[in-house]
Amino acid sequence: MSERNVADVERELAMLAYVRDRLRVSEGTDLRIPTTAVDRVLDELNSLERAPRKRN
Repeated sequence: MSERNVADVERELAMLAYVRDRLRVSEGTDLRIPTTAVDRVLDELNSLERAPRKRN
């Protein structure tokens, strides 16, 4: 399995935002959506941005 990079995590965040928006459209704006998945992805993004980058 290849290492995830910032672009991979940003794509995942965009997908989660899209899913959240679609759920709110179909279920209403009062829908409560747990943020656990988003929190984990944001934590990973933050750790990737702080990690030293490998040079080729």
